[in-house]
Amino acid sequence: MILDELVLSNIGTFSGTQRLNLTPEAGKPIVLVGGLNGCGKTTILEAIQLALYGPLAPRNGRRSGGYDTYLRNLVHRGAESRHARVELAFRSFQEGSQRSIRIIRSWDGGAGPVHDNLEVAVDGRFDNALTSTWNEYVETFLPRGVAGLFFFDGEQIEALADMDRSRDVLRAALAALLGLDLVDRLGADLGVLRRRHRTNQIPPELQSSVESSRQLVTLARQAEESAMSAVAHARVQLERSEKQFFRINEQYRSIGGELLEQRDDVVTKLESAKQSKRAIQDQLREAMAGVAPLLQLASLLEELRDQAALESAAAHQHVVGQVIAERDRNLVEKLRAQDVESLAIDVVERLLRADRESRNNNADVSPVAFLADESALSKLVVSDIPAARELLSGLTYELESTSSKVDDLDRYLATMPDPESVAQIASERENVESDLYAHRAALAAAEEQHRLSGLGRAKAETAYESQLDRLAQANLSIDDDRRTISHIDKVKETLRALKAAAVERHIDRIGALVLEALQQLLRKQSLVSAVKISSDDYGVELAGADGSVISANQLSAGERQLLAVALLWGLARASGQPLPVVIDTPLGRLDGTHRERLLDGYFPHASHQVILLSTDTEIDKNAFQRISGDVARVYRLNFDDELKATSVEPGYFWE
Repeated sequence: MILDELVLSNIGTFSGTQRLNLTPEAGKPIVLVGGLNGCGKTTILEAIQLALYGPLAPRNGRRSGGYDTYLRNLVHRGAESRHARVELAFRSFQEGSQRSIRIIRSWDGGAGPVHDNLEVAVDGRFDNALTSTWNEYVETFLPRGVAGLFFFDGEQIEALADMDRSRDVLRAALAALLGLDLVDRLGADLGVLRRRHRTNQIPPELQSSVESSRQLVTLARQAEESAMSAVAHARVQLERSEKQFFRINEQYRSIGGELLEQRDDVVTKLESAKQSKRAIQDQLREAMAGVAPLLQLASLLEELRDQAALESAAAHQHVVGQVIAERDRNLVEKLRAQDVESLAIDVVERLLRADRESRNNNADVSPVAFLADESALSKLVVSDIPAARELLSGLTYELESTSSKVDDLDRYLATMPDPESVAQIASERENVESDLYAHRAALAAAEEQHRLSGLGRAKAETAYESQLDRLAQANLSIDDDRRTISHIDKVKETLRALKAAAVERHIDRIGALVLEALQQLLRKQSLVSAVKISSDDYGVELAGADGSVISANQLSAGERQLLAVALLWGLARASGQPLPVVIDTPLGRLDGTHRERLLDGYFPHASHQVILLSTDTEIDKNAFQRISGDVARVYRLNFDDELKATSVEPGYFWE
């Protein structure tokens, strides 16, 4: 399925007709819609679900009354006409062929009852049959039960990140994913049928005791519903408090509050860097006290070494020459003593003289250095000076690196605001955070009361069922009714076994898909080796690399939100449906590191089409650059304060 176009006419903050082309491109699945809070991002998500499901669309915070009230309130308040319309065009592939479908829901929000008018066109032509059966048809390719795995917002991610609340979400998602909601519905219908057969057999004199038990069940159910309303109210209060804290926390961050919290750490790092710098400078001074200054004379020292070598060789040759000259005199004298002819002696003398002269030429070097120890000079040139050069080079590099670090920390420290300028907003933030904790505690108390009332209701129902069983068993006289009840009990037991078997059969595969998604988000293959979902209470447990159990509650808040995204991603993959993903407020309250993991590991790979509805603080310039290669289209929602209306324009906030 590919969403191609969304048309909003007088919907929410959108005045007139606004169009968004949502078609992705090859290799670029992301369509990014940016808007500040209150500009209509959530309205876009609501409009997609409203077009698809109408009155059966998921309920949200703004839909507190009936469907007609919701439609009336959804009409743009500044519109001269009270007529509103939402259109959704998409393509789906069914039975090997592609169909282009356009859904149009329109209504008038004036006085009197509000009814929406549905029109469905296929390949550009109105299809009356499909229009009349649309609610059934949409379930064939995008069942409402799994839609929440593909269309969701940051609050749903936070709900899944709360491990206590995630059990109910997982239970509902698995039921829809595996079709178990049909099993539950069939079980409930069988219970009604069984109760009718038992009630028919109760004598009139026993009806009063059964009626008394039934009234107790009614009261228990009312108490549970009241507790549920209290939970809903507490949840709304908490969500408001969370939004208020998010706004003031963003303000606190914008004026540098979070930077100020790092001041002590930065000061410690700066002092450590300065100490390192001083230590390196001491090493440099120590090196300069040795042979390092001779680095400037390295070439001259090499020439001096060569000259010393020549002088040493010349001195040696001079001594050899004296020895040879003495030998030659002795030889000539012996030749004369032997009465050798004078002509021959002259020839010998001439040859010996020529040999001595050639040797004396090699020894003809004028002394300059007058060095007695050539080896010491050679060691200085060959060993000591290169070692000093290498030492100075390393110390110089370390000094430059450390100096740069000191400068960076100094500049970073200078960017931090004055504590007094942050004090007021910090105090307000602390008060709002205190209220947030109080509302969380109130929600926990309300949920506990709801749990207890649920136990009370279950106990009353069990007592009622038990009494009906005893009375029916004592008074059943018709074999058909007895057989019917027996068969119903067997079928209900079979359904329970079927449900348990279905969960057991698929829960390991779903856990593996969630693990695959989680590892892709964490980028730490060794951190988590398994994800286990309990088939009893739908709790989530993680296994570390060594097989040890890691409770989800041991994870940081950011890691729990990544786990929540992995749960949604894994369940979506398990559905086997190639459906687009639409996310409102995609990054929520994640910190920088966890945001990068969603930007790199999730958004480009979540589906063949991913629509992100974001503020400028969630997907900022850095985040936009990270995903720009995967973005096909970009829109921004501009709210005109004078007209009190939002318009859709191409480009992001700074484009």
